[in-house]
Amino acid sequence: MVIFERAKEMKKRMLTSLVRVLAVMMVVGLMSGCAGLQPAVKRVPFPAEEYAKLPEMGTGTATVRGQAFLKTMVGEVKYAAGNEVVLAPVTSYSTQMYETSGNWAIDSWRPYPQYEPRQPDPRRKKYGGYTQGDGEGRFEFKKVPEGEYYLGTYVQWSIPQQYGYRPQGGTITKKITVEEGKEYNMILTR
Repeated sequence: MVIFERAKEMKKRMLTSLVRVLAVMMVVGLMSGCAGLQPAVKRVPFPAEEYAKLPEMGTGTATVRGQAFLKTMVGEVKYAAGNEVVLAPVTSYSTQMYETSGNWAIDSWRPYPQYEPRQPDPRRKKYGGYTQGDGEGRFEFKKVPEGEYYLGTYVQWSIPQQYGYRPQGGTITKKITVEEGKEYNMILTR
């Protein structure tokens, strides 16, 4: 009879502990969910007149090449291998994107912004350059017109944790000035 009573008491304690653990997990889950919610950033209207004054990509004589990478906390280099590298003219439209997400780190306190509308205006594409980093994060843009540009990409990797993997890295963006006929070798990192 004593053993049966002890078993009932043990079962009751285990259930009480389980309920407490579940309650704590729910509170933490709710709190972390609220911390990540942010209102969408409303995109500025596409300034067609501002872009009409810009030369289209491919009409210049400059070359912008370089390498994009980040270093881990222990000094290991992670490249922008296979990632899109963008060369966007500095406009009111691109500046909003740079200021709200310019050098964003995956592991930072500042969550990456969501934009409304989600996709940027496709008319901007003919004024910018788009390429892909090679296996060592190297990139090149040819026939770049003179002007000011945001040069950007992202580098991401994961580190193991107790329960899966944790993403690391983020975006890297740099404001550059390009002059006709010149060649630029850029290091894109932070």
